[in-house]
Amino acid sequence: MESTLESTVLSPAPALQLELAGLRKGVNNYHIDVRISPKFSTDVRRLASALLSQAMAPTAQTSDLSSQFNALRTSYLDMMTALLHRVKTDLNPDSVGLLEFATLKFILSTSRGLLDDSIDSLKGQGAAAQQSQSGNALTTNQRLFWLQKNYDAILLTVNSQIFAQLERVETRQLSDVRTQYLPLQGHNVLDLRLNPMLFTSEPGASAFLIDRYRLWGGDGEDAGFNALNAEVEGLLREQLPHLHIAGLLETPGTGTPELYDELGGLFQTQKFMGMATDMKTTLTEEFSWLDNPANLDLLFNIERHTAAVQELRRQSGWGAWWEGRKDLQKRRKILLSIIKQLKKRRILTLLIASPHVQRIWSPTLAEQIEGKILCQYLGGLINTQKLQSRTLNGKTFTPAQLKQFESIRQEIKREAGAERMASILGILQDISRFRLHLKYYRLAHRAFNRVRILKLDSELTLSKEAGTLYSLLTPHEQVDEEDRIVHHAIIKADVRGSTTVTEELQNKALNPASYFSLRFFSPINQLLPLYGANKVFIEGDAVILSFLEHEKKPQQWFAVARACGLAKDMLNIVHANNRHSEQMGLPKLELGIGLCYAATPPLFLYDEDKPIMISSAIGKADRLSSCTWKLRRLVQPGLFNVEVFALADGEHGRGEKGQNSIRYNVNGILLDNAGFAKLQQEILLKRVIVKINGDTVVLHVGKFPDVGGRMHDLVIREGQVGLWQDDAPVPDHTSDERFYEVVTNRKLISQVSSPQP
Repeated sequence: MESTLESTVLSPAPALQLELAGLRKGVNNYHIDVRISPKFSTDVRRLASALLSQAMAPTAQTSDLSSQFNALRTSYLDMMTALLHRVKTDLNPDSVGLLEFATLKFILSTSRGLLDDSIDSLKGQGAAAQQSQSGNALTTNQRLFWLQKNYDAILLTVNSQIFAQLERVETRQLSDVRTQYLPLQGHNVLDLRLNPMLFTSEPGASAFLIDRYRLWGGDGEDAGFNALNAEVEGLLREQLPHLHIAGLLETPGTGTPELYDELGGLFQTQKFMGMATDMKTTLTEEFSWLDNPANLDLLFNIERHTAAVQELRRQSGWGAWWEGRKDLQKRRKILLSIIKQLKKRRILTLLIASPHVQRIWSPTLAEQIEGKILCQYLGGLINTQKLQSRTLNGKTFTPAQLKQFESIRQEIKREAGAERMASILGILQDISRFRLHLKYYRLAHRAFNRVRILKLDSELTLSKEAGTLYSLLTPHEQVDEEDRIVHHAIIKADVRGSTTVTEELQNKALNPASYFSLRFFSPINQLLPLYGANKVFIEGDAVILSFLEHEKKPQQWFAVARACGLAKDMLNIVHANNRHSEQMGLPKLELGIGLCYAATPPLFLYDEDKPIMISSAIGKADRLSSCTWKLRRLVQPGLFNVEVFALADGEHGRGEKGQNSIRYNVNGILLDNAGFAKLQQEILLKRVIVKINGDTVVLHVGKFPDVGGRMHDLVIREGQVGLWQDDAPVPDHTSDERFYEVVTNRKLISQVSSPQP
């Protein structure tokens, strides 16, 4: 059985925090200046305008908006992918999070602005009609009255549809990127970023509450939620003294309120949570266990606990069953006390009625009655006569409608019965969800008030010249000419014994040029576009390739991962062609590959139009690709192809040309330590420890995308650097130094990369 009521420990979700200190203040020295993608901005305005036209129509209208939906999803995906990948460049996760809120602010401001413009236009038309004593004045004023009355409902309709498109992209295409770069421990990103409370200008509006939560039973600014929540808090504190509950409504503090409240969100939360104080450079929101609906299910899912008690009797006997039954009765007692209090306040049936109204709501009903009045009727708080008197535009209900309503009234009565514990659990969970979303809503509006969306060219120019502008652009909107190289990786493949191979082929009257071309250079050339590689140097005994990372394309920052993938494919090509050469009596090729990363751009010299790359990584990769002849005699070929030994003090060769190590690299790929550290930033690597031939081997397993987006397995072996002393390896030497080999054995890669059962 699950834990008893007294032993239950419910941990609140961790605090959410956005650190703003790392972001440059804009030209007004308070806000962060943000430019939103012109493509995305256009798509938002176009879709919001079309949705508003539908929502504002006197009669229900629908039209095909699939092209607008597709355009918005595409531009949002492009813009957000580029933004999320900036954690690898100029932004930390907190900064990315704030700029995401800037995107949401733009959407909400746009839809609200377009609606306000429509209302202002109607006001102007009404004033002009009155001055001219036109017969249209009455119609215009009626229209204006309807729009103002349904302001929140229209915003809810429009924003819900726009945010549904964002949710689709987030769920299907951005979730993996978020998981890798922006983990939100204990919080659902969709609840936080796409919080339904953001859709409306007034979270206490009855139409919104019925649509997304429940009608709380009051007529004040807080819609009765504060009293209901306080009662629930008090009862739970009394019944569960071991579980601390932080009160939602904060007592007035000593801090100063937030300076800005452009969308009015902090004013709205003040009704429920008290004043939002200015948090300066840190935005924080704390959470109670009561802010998590799952905790209420854990405590009060009577059906599940009843089943657990029955199972307890079967597994542990009557004594355990008796104790479990007493615990179950305690849980029931708490729920019954809450039901009793809600019945006393005559709001239980009203709370239960809300989901029923949401279920049957339609455009026809919207033209007949307010949702709040229908809730009151279905909850038994008003009679049929009162219901008919409160209809809109004289559109009374038909006998068929009243029959349906009566059936629902009887169902609600049954749900309000003392033994229907599921109903009160649902109510408690909705209270919890409303609390959670209020806190997400306040954090979002705090973030909104810290960013300024710049639209005017003069403002954009001023902020850009001041170096304070953050641009959220799609990759296509970034200027390629200004997209400078910021980092790079180098592959050096040392083709061993090329002179010997050439001589052997010539002695057999065979063509060395065609041999190297068909078996090595041509297949490699075909792979370069797949991994985004560039030729630096290709000649008989060496291949040097570069992988460049550009400032404005962080989504393509996989230089090390792709270099590892290409190096692995190069060896696969060599191995496959060696088997063919052996069958034909031709000499075999042997490689040693070194792979290095530099967190700086390379330099370029120019031979007329031909660029010549200058990089210290080339020299380092050359050393990593080498193989000391002494080690070739000692190391036996096996599953792995690389070993590294540090030269002891006084050992011959130590210190020459910065050399402190010797290497065995025969058909292997040696990755430098800086490259491995960069790889850990590029992709998610899982550390795996395996036993191979009695030896413990540490592997790092992950996947990376090629240029086309296809995922490839990658396995890195973490080896221990040995010690070379007195012209021999020191036995049983232990060291903290590590080297990293790209694993090429297909069987091993398949075994450790496959999902474990």
